[in-house]
Amino acid sequence: MKAEERWPTTGQAPQTLTWQGNGLVDWASGYSWYPDGRPGTGAPLQGYGDIYNGVAVSPSGRYQVVYAEYGLDAILLDQGEVLRALTRDDDDPDAFFYPVTFGRLTDGREVLVHCPEHRNRLEIELPATGERLTTRPLEPGVHLNDIYHSRLEVSPGGRWLLSAGWVWHPFGVAQVFDLDVALTDPGTLDAIQPCPEQVGDEVESACWLDEDRLAVFSMSTVTGRWPQLSSGELGVWSMEAAGWASKASYGEHVGTMTRFGDHLLSFYEYPKLLEPATGAVVEAWPHLPTGKRMVAYGLQYEPLTVAVHPDGTRFAVASDEFITVVDWSE
Repeated sequence: MKAEERWPTTGQAPQTLTWQGNGLVDWASGYSWYPDGRPGTGAPLQGYGDIYNGVAVSPSGRYQVVYAEYGLDAILLDQGEVLRALTRDDDDPDAFFYPVTFGRLTDGREVLVHCPEHRNRLEIELPATGERLTTRPLEPGVHLNDIYHSRLEVSPGGRWLLSAGWVWHPFGVAQVFDLDVALTDPGTLDAIQPCPEQVGDEVESACWLDEDRLAVFSMSTVTGRWPQLSSGELGVWSMEAAGWASKASYGEHVGTMTRFGDHLLSFYEYPKLLEPATGAVVEAWPHLPTGKRMVAYGLQYEPLTVAVHPDGTRFAVASDEFITVVDWSE
Protein backbone atom coordinates (compact mmCIF):
# COMPACT_ATOMS: atom_id res chain seq x y z
CA MET A 1 0.00 0.00 0.00
CA LYS A 2 1.27 3.46 -0.93
CA ALA A 3 -0.76 6.32 0.51
CA GLU A 4 -0.45 9.88 1.78
CA GLU A 5 -2.41 11.66 4.48
CA ARG A 6 -2.35 15.27 5.58
CA TRP A 7 -2.73 16.01 9.27
CA PRO A 8 -3.43 19.71 10.01
CA THR A 9 -0.95 21.52 12.23
CA THR A 10 -1.65 24.45 14.52
CA GLY A 11 -0.60 26.91 11.81
CA GLN A 12 3.08 26.57 12.53
CA ALA A 13 5.44 23.73 11.67
CA PRO A 14 6.44 21.53 14.63
CA GLN A 15 9.86 22.27 16.11
CA THR A 16 10.61 18.54 16.44
CA LEU A 17 8.80 15.44 15.22
CA THR A 18 8.90 11.82 16.39
CA TRP A 19 6.58 8.85 16.15
CA GLN A 20 4.75 7.62 19.23
CA GLY A 21 2.86 4.49 18.22
CA ASN A 22 0.60 5.57 15.36
CA GLY A 23 0.80 9.22 16.35
CA LEU A 24 3.34 12.01 16.11
CA VAL A 25 4.72 14.15 18.92
CA ASP A 26 6.56 17.45 19.05
CA TRP A 27 8.41 17.16 22.35
CA ALA A 28 9.54 20.79 22.17
CA SER A 29 6.10 22.43 21.83
CA GLY A 30 4.01 19.77 23.58
CA TYR A 31 1.63 19.11 20.68
CA SER A 32 0.70 15.66 19.41
CA TRP A 33 -1.14 14.43 16.32
CA TYR A 34 -3.00 11.19 15.75
CA PRO A 35 -4.60 9.55 12.70
CA ASP A 36 -7.93 11.38 13.09
CA GLY A 37 -6.00 14.50 12.05
CA ARG A 38 -6.76 16.61 15.12
CA PRO A 39 -3.84 18.19 17.03
CA GLY A 40 -3.49 17.46 20.68
CA THR A 41 -5.72 14.39 20.84
CA GLY A 42 -3.15 12.35 22.76
CA ALA A 43 -2.08 12.84 26.37
CA PRO A 44 -1.11 16.50 26.87
CA LEU A 45 2.61 17.16 26.96
CA GLN A 46 4.55 19.97 28.50
CA GLY A 47 6.32 22.24 26.02
CA TYR A 48 9.96 23.11 26.63
CA GLY A 49 10.49 26.31 24.65
CA ASP A 50 11.37 27.72 21.26
CA ILE A 51 15.10 27.15 21.54
CA TYR A 52 14.70 23.39 21.20
CA ASN A 53 14.54 22.11 17.62
CA GLY A 54 16.04 18.64 17.95
CA VAL A 55 14.96 15.45 19.69
CA ALA A 56 16.35 11.97 20.36
CA VAL A 57 14.19 9.14 21.69
CA SER A 58 15.37 5.94 23.37
CA PRO A 59 14.55 2.56 21.72
CA SER A 60 11.88 1.82 24.33
CA GLY A 61 10.36 5.28 23.96
CA ARG A 62 10.75 5.94 27.68
CA TYR A 63 13.50 8.59 27.49
CA GLN A 64 13.78 11.69 25.34
CA VAL A 65 16.33 14.45 24.89
CA VAL A 66 15.15 17.78 23.52
CA TYR A 67 18.01 20.00 22.44
CA ALA A 68 19.06 23.02 20.43
CA GLU A 69 20.62 21.56 17.27
CA TYR A 70 22.96 24.54 17.00
CA GLY A 71 23.26 25.32 20.70
CA LEU A 72 24.54 24.31 24.12
CA ASP A 73 21.36 23.33 25.91
CA ALA A 74 19.40 20.10 26.20
CA ILE A 75 16.94 18.47 28.61
CA LEU A 76 16.75 14.77 29.41
CA LEU A 77 13.17 13.57 29.95
CA ASP A 78 11.67 10.40 31.40
CA GLN A 79 8.27 9.87 29.74
CA GLY A 80 8.07 13.61 29.24
CA GLU A 81 9.10 14.56 32.80
CA VAL A 82 12.37 16.41 33.33
CA LEU A 83 15.20 14.27 34.70
CA ARG A 84 18.09 16.71 34.34
CA ALA A 85 19.65 19.37 32.14
CA LEU A 86 22.39 18.44 29.68
CA THR A 87 24.99 20.54 27.93
CA ARG A 88 27.91 20.17 25.55
CA ASP A 89 31.31 21.70 24.87
CA ASP A 90 31.15 25.41 24.01
CA ASP A 91 33.61 24.97 21.12
CA ASP A 92 31.62 26.19 18.06
CA PRO A 93 28.19 24.88 19.14
CA ASP A 94 26.58 27.30 16.69
CA ALA A 95 28.27 25.62 13.73
CA PHE A 96 27.43 21.90 13.97
CA PHE A 97 24.70 19.55 15.15
CA TYR A 98 24.45 18.63 18.82
CA PRO A 99 26.07 15.18 19.38
CA VAL A 100 23.51 13.06 21.23
CA THR A 101 21.71 9.75 20.74
CA PHE A 102 20.26 6.79 22.60
CA GLY A 103 20.88 3.12 21.98
CA ARG A 104 20.38 -0.34 23.43
CA LEU A 105 23.60 -2.20 24.24
CA THR A 106 24.12 -5.86 23.42
CA ASP A 107 23.30 -6.68 27.07
CA GLY A 108 19.91 -4.96 26.73
CA ARG A 109 20.59 -1.77 28.69
CA GLU A 110 19.40 1.52 27.23
CA VAL A 111 22.11 4.17 27.21
CA LEU A 112 22.57 7.84 26.43
CA VAL A 113 25.58 8.76 24.29
CA HIS A 114 26.78 12.36 24.13
CA CYS A 115 29.75 14.72 24.58
CA PRO A 116 29.02 16.61 27.80
CA GLU A 117 32.49 18.03 28.46
CA HIS A 118 34.52 17.87 25.26
CA ARG A 119 33.35 17.88 21.64
CA ASN A 120 35.87 15.07 20.91
CA ARG A 121 35.21 12.91 23.99
CA LEU A 122 32.27 10.51 23.81
CA GLU A 123 30.54 9.41 27.01
CA ILE A 124 28.05 6.60 27.60
CA GLU A 125 25.72 6.73 30.59
CA LEU A 126 22.54 5.23 31.99
CA PRO A 127 19.77 7.76 31.44
CA ALA A 128 17.81 6.99 34.62
CA THR A 129 20.68 7.61 37.03
CA GLY A 130 23.37 9.40 35.05
CA GLU A 131 25.85 6.66 35.94
CA ARG A 132 28.71 6.95 33.49
CA LEU A 133 29.89 3.67 31.96
CA THR A 134 32.96 5.16 30.26
CA THR A 135 34.75 6.94 33.11
CA ARG A 136 38.46 7.37 32.39
CA PRO A 137 41.07 9.93 33.43
CA LEU A 138 41.93 12.96 31.34
CA GLU A 139 45.38 14.08 32.30
CA PRO A 140 46.05 17.85 32.27
CA GLY A 141 47.64 18.95 29.03
CA VAL A 142 46.75 15.76 27.14
CA HIS A 143 45.68 16.62 23.60
CA LEU A 144 42.60 14.75 22.45
CA ASN A 145 41.86 14.03 18.81
CA ASP A 146 40.59 16.79 16.50
CA ILE A 147 37.16 15.27 15.93
CA TYR A 148 33.95 17.21 16.31
CA HIS A 149 31.53 14.37 17.05
CA SER A 150 28.06 14.75 15.54
CA ARG A 151 25.14 12.75 14.09
CA LEU A 152 25.65 9.85 16.50
CA GLU A 153 23.82 6.56 15.85
CA VAL A 154 23.99 3.20 17.64
CA SER A 155 23.64 0.16 15.39
CA PRO A 156 20.36 -1.80 15.67
CA GLY A 157 21.99 -4.66 17.62
CA GLY A 158 23.92 -2.37 19.95
CA ARG A 159 27.48 -3.38 19.01
CA TRP A 160 28.61 -0.30 17.10
CA LEU A 161 28.47 3.49 17.48
CA LEU A 162 28.62 5.71 14.40
CA SER A 163 29.81 9.30 14.56
CA ALA A 164 29.29 11.13 11.25
CA GLY A 165 30.99 14.32 12.35
CA TRP A 166 33.89 16.40 11.06
CA VAL A 167 37.43 17.63 11.58
CA TRP A 168 38.85 21.08 11.09
CA HIS A 169 39.00 22.75 8.54
CA PRO A 170 36.16 21.57 7.92
CA PHE A 171 35.95 18.05 6.49
CA GLY A 172 33.22 15.46 7.06
CA VAL A 173 34.32 12.07 8.40
CA ALA A 174 32.72 8.84 9.60
CA GLN A 175 33.97 6.88 12.59
CA VAL A 176 32.71 3.63 14.10
CA PHE A 177 33.42 2.53 17.68
CA ASP A 178 33.00 -0.93 19.18
CA LEU A 179 30.74 -0.40 22.19
CA ASP A 180 31.45 -3.82 23.67
CA VAL A 181 35.15 -2.92 23.76
CA ALA A 182 34.49 0.64 24.96
CA LEU A 183 32.70 -0.62 28.07
CA THR A 184 35.85 -2.42 29.20
CA ASP A 185 38.36 0.02 27.70
CA PRO A 186 36.74 3.49 27.51
CA GLY A 187 39.93 4.98 26.13
CA THR A 188 39.13 3.43 22.74
CA LEU A 189 36.48 6.14 22.37
CA ASP A 190 39.27 8.74 22.26
CA ALA A 191 41.14 7.16 19.36
CA ILE A 192 40.65 8.08 15.72
CA GLN A 193 38.50 5.27 14.31
CA PRO A 194 37.94 6.02 10.61
CA CYS A 195 35.40 3.66 9.14
CA PRO A 196 35.37 2.65 6.44
CA GLU A 197 39.12 3.13 6.15
CA GLN A 198 38.70 3.17 2.38
CA VAL A 199 36.81 6.49 2.33
CA GLY A 200 39.31 9.08 1.15
CA ASP A 201 36.81 11.75 0.12
CA GLU A 202 34.63 13.76 2.45
CA VAL A 203 31.70 11.95 4.03
CA GLU A 204 28.44 13.82 3.51
CA SER A 205 26.18 11.35 5.29
CA ALA A 206 26.19 7.89 6.85
CA CYS A 207 23.72 5.62 8.63
CA TRP A 208 23.21 2.02 9.68
CA LEU A 209 21.28 -0.31 7.39
CA ASP A 210 21.45 -3.17 9.89
CA GLU A 211 23.85 -4.52 12.49
CA ASP A 212 26.49 -5.34 9.87
CA ARG A 213 26.04 -2.81 7.07
CA LEU A 214 26.85 0.89 7.09
CA ALA A 215 25.68 3.14 4.25
CA VAL A 216 28.10 5.98 3.41
CA PHE A 217 27.83 8.79 0.86
CA SER A 218 30.93 10.72 -0.25
CA MET A 219 30.68 14.20 -1.69
CA SER A 220 34.04 15.80 -2.48
CA THR A 221 37.11 15.26 -4.61
CA VAL A 222 39.77 15.55 -1.92
CA THR A 223 42.36 12.83 -2.40
CA GLY A 224 42.75 10.45 0.53
CA ARG A 225 45.49 8.01 1.40
CA TRP A 226 43.27 4.93 1.03
CA PRO A 227 41.43 3.48 -1.97
CA GLN A 228 38.50 5.80 -2.25
CA LEU A 229 34.79 5.87 -2.22
CA SER A 230 34.72 8.47 -4.97
CA SER A 231 32.84 11.73 -4.98
CA GLY A 232 29.14 11.12 -5.62
CA GLU A 233 29.32 7.43 -4.70
CA LEU A 234 27.01 5.61 -2.32
CA GLY A 235 28.74 2.72 -0.59
CA VAL A 236 27.61 -0.06 1.70
CA TRP A 237 30.35 -1.21 4.09
CA SER A 238 30.25 -4.60 5.85
CA MET A 239 31.63 -4.54 9.37
CA GLU A 240 32.06 -8.32 9.39
CA ALA A 241 33.85 -8.50 6.05
CA ALA A 242 35.72 -5.21 6.61
CA GLY A 243 35.09 -4.29 2.98
CA TRP A 244 32.62 -2.80 0.56
CA ALA A 245 29.51 -4.90 -0.03
CA SER A 246 28.62 -2.51 -2.85
CA LYS A 247 29.51 0.85 -4.37
CA ALA A 248 27.28 2.79 -6.75
CA SER A 249 27.39 6.17 -8.45
CA TYR A 250 24.60 8.45 -7.31
CA GLY A 251 25.85 11.75 -8.66
CA GLU A 252 24.01 14.26 -6.47
CA HIS A 253 23.67 15.06 -2.80
CA VAL A 254 21.77 12.74 -0.48
CA GLY A 255 21.90 15.04 2.54
CA THR A 256 20.44 13.43 5.63
CA MET A 257 19.75 9.77 4.99
CA THR A 258 18.30 7.01 7.13
CA ARG A 259 17.33 3.37 6.75
CA PHE A 260 13.75 2.71 5.72
CA GLY A 261 13.00 -0.99 5.69
CA ASP A 262 15.36 -2.47 3.10
CA HIS A 263 15.91 0.94 1.50
CA LEU A 264 17.41 4.32 2.31
CA LEU A 265 15.51 7.57 2.60
CA SER A 266 17.35 10.68 1.41
CA PHE A 267 15.93 14.05 2.49
CA TYR A 268 18.01 16.38 0.32
CA GLU A 269 15.53 18.87 -1.24
CA TYR A 270 12.71 16.32 -1.04
CA PRO A 271 12.32 12.68 0.08
CA LYS A 272 13.76 10.01 -2.20
CA LEU A 273 13.69 6.26 -1.64
CA LEU A 274 17.01 4.71 -2.68
CA GLU A 275 18.14 1.16 -3.36
CA PRO A 276 21.35 0.94 -1.28
CA ALA A 277 23.30 -1.40 -3.57
CA THR A 278 22.63 0.48 -6.82
CA GLY A 279 21.74 4.03 -5.81
CA ALA A 280 18.59 3.76 -7.92
CA VAL A 281 15.73 6.07 -6.95
CA VAL A 282 12.77 3.77 -6.28
CA GLU A 283 10.33 6.56 -5.49
CA ALA A 284 10.44 10.32 -4.97
CA TRP A 285 8.14 12.95 -3.47
CA PRO A 286 9.17 16.30 -5.02
CA HIS A 287 5.98 17.95 -3.70
CA LEU A 288 7.33 17.60 -0.13
CA PRO A 289 10.20 20.10 0.28
CA THR A 290 12.73 19.14 2.95
CA GLY A 291 15.53 21.67 2.45
CA LYS A 292 19.21 21.18 1.72
CA ARG A 293 20.73 19.86 4.94
CA MET A 294 23.94 18.00 4.07
CA VAL A 295 27.01 17.67 6.31
CA ALA A 296 27.24 17.91 10.10
CA TYR A 297 28.67 21.44 10.05
CA GLY A 298 27.84 24.80 8.51
CA LEU A 299 27.63 28.45 9.48
CA GLN A 300 24.02 28.61 8.32
CA TYR A 301 21.56 26.36 10.14
CA GLU A 302 19.36 24.27 7.84
CA PRO A 303 16.16 23.04 9.52
CA LEU A 304 14.71 19.60 8.82
CA THR A 305 11.51 18.43 10.51
CA VAL A 306 10.82 14.84 9.48
CA ALA A 307 10.14 11.57 11.30
CA VAL A 308 10.73 8.01 10.12
CA HIS A 309 8.70 5.30 11.85
CA PRO A 310 10.86 2.58 13.45
CA ASP A 311 8.91 -0.13 11.59
CA GLY A 312 10.22 1.19 8.27
CA THR A 313 6.80 1.63 6.65
CA ARG A 314 5.94 5.30 7.25
CA PHE A 315 7.56 8.70 7.36
CA ALA A 316 6.27 12.20 8.02
CA VAL A 317 7.27 15.62 6.68
CA ALA A 318 6.14 18.77 8.50
CA SER A 319 5.19 22.16 7.07
CA ASP A 320 3.36 25.15 8.55
CA GLU A 321 -0.08 23.92 7.49
CA PHE A 322 0.21 20.14 7.33
CA ILE A 323 2.14 17.13 8.45
CA THR A 324 2.20 14.80 5.46
CA VAL A 325 2.35 11.13 6.42
CA VAL A 326 3.54 8.77 3.70
CA ASP A 327 2.67 5.09 4.13
CA TRP A 328 4.91 2.71 2.16
CA SER A 329 3.79 -0.57 3.71
CA GLU A 330 3.71 -3.54 1.35
